Amino acid sequence: MTDRGRGQIQNTRRRNTGGDAPIRDARDAAYRHLSAHAKRYPDLLPSEINTGSLEARDASLAIAIVDASVRRWRTLEYIIETLSGHASHEIEPRLRAVLLGGAAQLLLLDRVPPHAVLDESVSWAKRHIRPGAGGMVNAVLRKVARVRGEQIEDAWEHHLDAIPLSEGGMLRINGVELPEHGRRRLGIACSLPNALLQRWEAMYGDPTLQALHTICKPPTILYTKHCSALSDDAAMIPHASGNHHVFSGSRAELLALLDSESDLWVQDPASSATLGQLRFDSEPELAIDLCAGQGTKTRQLRAMLPNCKVIASEIDSKRLRTLQEQFSDDARVQVEHVRDLDSAYAESADFILVDAPCSNTGVLPRRVEARYRPLDSQLKRLAAMQREILRHARELLAPGGTLVYSTCSAEIDENEAQADWASKELGLELIELARIEASGQPGDSPSSYQDGAFSARFRRND
Repeated sequence: MTDRGRGQIQNTRRRNTGGDAPIRDARDAAYRHLSAHAKRYPDLLPSEINTGSLEARDASLAIAIVDASVRRWRTLEYIIETLSGHASHEIEPRLRAVLLGGAAQLLLLDRVPPHAVLDESVSWAKRHIRPGAGGMVNAVLRKVARVRGEQIEDAWEHHLDAIPLSEGGMLRINGVELPEHGRRRLGIACSLPNALLQRWEAMYGDPTLQALHTICKPPTILYTKHCSALSDDAAMIPHASGNHHVFSGSRAELLALLDSESDLWVQDPASSATLGQLRFDSEPELAIDLCAGQGTKTRQLRAMLPNCKVIASEIDSKRLRTLQEQFSDDARVQVEHVRDLDSAYAESADFILVDAPCSNTGVLPRRVEARYRPLDSQLKRLAAMQREILRHARELLAPGGTLVYSTCSAEIDENEAQADWASKELGLELIELARIEASGQPGDSPSSYQDGAFSARFRRND
């Protein structure tokens, strides 16, 4: 192929996908992002939305469109498929994205004019797919707009002609009925795959409450236990768990608050409980946060153990840089790559936290993209990784030391089964198990919201 031919193909691709062209508006940003998701679905990756140079209001709309689309992907595509007669997985990614994003706005977002959704969605399809795509987008989204019925305050109770809303109540859907089969109906209504609901049925019997929890929009919760000068801010209300407050201000206000108060941070009560319930006969001299991530639990460890040296460790280079930036001026927190721990700290740590990578099924309201991933294959891969991390932690743990293993998963495979394995295979004494069930339903007060989590506490006795 000639250079000219390659150039023509590249230019066509850029026109079809948006390429490096500047973001035009909120819907352009949202549909580009959803197009990337549609190429990977159901194995979605967490990623930030490129809002370019959009003003804050338009950027917020783009984020809202993507959040509603991903949070209710299966719900929206069930309605689109019913109305269009086309299976979504057979539709090209960009067309799938604009239909999904358009339907999300028409059904789930208030104060968005339907004519603006239709006009801009059709224009985007013509510009980024092909001229003829606009006709299909127009036809399907007009049908979706007619589906929207009245909003009802009553809670959704497996209605066939309504879908539950994240803010509480339900939305009547005209001319579309949800599936007759109970689990499939729940999966479509709450946008959850059948495999996940089957597991939850085995654990909980009726998983309706767990499923409805996943469509909640989680509040911003601050861990305030160690804050010495908590202000009487109208944007903060106490959380029911204690030691936490719910923040309701803007993102800019939140960033300003976190910048001004170094001894408070964003952390859900279920997450802080992993360490918050710990009691030591004597304070550890050396603690290692083996999977430190963004450093949230590292900060909690540092506040809990004022005389302890804390090591924040990571294998991922991007997260490692984040940790280095966060603790660059902190003499008590040392950031280390996982590979460098063995030579310096073998059998040395008095306390180790393994906040392990997991399926995130206890935090699906926050990790909306995680719900669609093929669960069985994910669990097989993650379980093997978790055991390798536990083996490594055992090698770093001093005799008599304490190890806490935690996840934000609801799955037994990643929780109780791993604790049993660590006890039998690694010779660790299992002291305590703690499972925190997710709480909060659509429409509930944000002060009652809580993620799900699991932790197991071990002691090395040899």
